[in-house]
Amino acid sequence: MANSGYAGAMRMATVGVTDMDQALTLFRDIMELKVEREGDLPGPLLAAWGLGDGTSAKFAELSCKGYPVGWLRLVQYSPQATGKVRLDFGSDNADSGTDVGPKALDFYVADPIAPYVEKIEQAGYKFRSHPVKHQIGTTVSEECLFSGPDGVPVLIMVGHVHKSTSMRAGAPDGPFSEIPTISVVAGDLDETRKFYGEGLGLIAVGDDETPDEYRNKVDDLTGVPHGTRVHFLLYADEGEASGKILCVHFYDQTGKPLEGRMKPGKLGFSLLTHDTDDLDALHSRLSGMGYEVVQAPTDISGDGDAYNMMLVKGPNEEMFEFTQR
Repeated sequence: MANSGYAGAMRMATVGVTDMDQALTLFRDIMELKVEREGDLPGPLLAAWGLGDGTSAKFAELSCKGYPVGWLRLVQYSPQATGKVRLDFGSDNADSGTDVGPKALDFYVADPIAPYVEKIEQAGYKFRSHPVKHQIGTTVSEECLFSGPDGVPVLIMVGHVHKSTSMRAGAPDGPFSEIPTISVVAGDLDETRKFYGEGLGLIAVGDDETPDEYRNKVDDLTGVPHGTRVHFLLYADEGEASGKILCVHFYDQTGKPLEGRMKPGKLGFSLLTHDTDDLDALHSRLSGMGYEVVQAPTDISGDGDAYNMMLVKGPNEEMFEFTQR
């Protein structure tokens, strides 16, 4: 973490699921991520998340061979969660792929990508797009998107030509990497730059529009009509290639905000966890900039070592959990 009182890389992404065993079959058994911790979430954390006394939850946290950032936290709630954070694919897609809010979890795989696609399809998951190879600036990627447990969008990619700020040395370091990047559909690019840059202290390692010659390929990947302009804004912690935030903007095709969707207790991609070395300073700065503090700094016990946390809503319907141990 480069600057005191700012946020580090995304340490963990939380996904709400209806069936923990089924989700672990994908992420632990097929993708071969390592279960680092599992059990029941403590009452103080559930309360800080805004969940009622009658709610309990079991969790599993997974890494790629213990790499310290880019973890995945699966949470199954009781009573069972029903509302989905995003529903933009399939017969009951009430949302658009360009609606503002949390989008997908990304994982690196090795080249060629086809055997990984086949492995996931054989497990019963459906791909939303065929592998698409495209270039933005000097970055060359090959990517495709599938619907994971409870429809959560999961993207797998080959980094054919990726900078060291985007892909750590040795990745994927297994069949699948840690989470190097999550994606968010952004509404206002200037407000997004302000939040991630000035507010969180992260660094823009990419800020580019898809060039004309690759526009239709990227449109196919993201599920939007051909000709749609797409801008990618990528934020990272200095010196850390994983746990990045990719903000995707669709210009005049940008849809409605997914208001109040991203939060604990929902199914799908529901929380972003970042560490800080000074939670009070981060709280003061973000609240002073006008961002909504959903849960003020509070002590959490019963979840390993005691820590302090707060919840903050970002400019694109993101929900952040900031922690200081």
